[in-house]
Amino acid sequence: MNSAFPGLEGKTAIITGHKQGIGSAVYQLLADNGCNVRGMDLPEQDLSNLDQIAGWVDQVAADTGRIDILVNNAGITNIGDILETPLSQVDDVLTVNLKAPFMLIKAVLPHMLQQKSGSVVNNASDQALIGKRHSAIYGASKAALAQLTKSAALDWGPQGIRFNCIAPGSTDTPMLRRVLCELHERYPDTFPEDSARLYKESIALRKFATAKDIAWLVAFLASDASSFMTGTVIPIDGGFTAQ
Repeated sequence: MNSAFPGLEGKTAIITGHKQGIGSAVYQLLADNGCNVRGMDLPEQDLSNLDQIAGWVDQVAADTGRIDILVNNAGITNIGDILETPLSQVDDVLTVNLKAPFMLIKAVLPHMLQQKSGSVVNNASDQALIGKRHSAIYGASKAALAQLTKSAALDWGPQGIRFNCIAPGSTDTPMLRRVLCELHERYPDTFPEDSARLYKESIALRKFATAKDIAWLVAFLASDASSFMTGTVIPIDGGFTAQ
């Protein structure tokens, strides 16, 4: 196979949230480059059931004989400032966006340690790097995931396991469309009906990313092309955080 990304062929990859958006694009790109890709997504796998994650990971290892790549892609959004966000929603967001990736990493590490190799790619957000209005707990969860990436990179680098984090900006996915709609409904004075156009005008490249744009960076970080990279948090946002 003529792979655009060296070292992916024959590897086993787990990706969460693989049925739509960025996750679907990553799943397809890794598969196209020779990976044996296993997805975890609703309704079969509900990542809020933290005590089941290790069993799902071990089943993948039993079926394939190894785990080389983990892409923590699944996440949920939450709209609201601190006063508008009940503690139950805080718990929901932190469970899916932070605790589940933590438990997935915890589950894949023994398999990667046996191999003395592995690559973990965490999907955060540009909100790991900057603040946005009406997004308090979502942004906090993504910043925490970025810091988890850095700490894990230091802990497990000597064993040949790499951890990197992407920080995508606005990406044309069903999730973004839902968020823009909810922002307009709840805050019409701040987010008018043409919010999508205004968002694009705030991006240096004047457009949203496609899911494939983000998938290429994930595949690069998962592959041997990035073999000397670990502990990074990489914005892929059309220049939005350059401001």
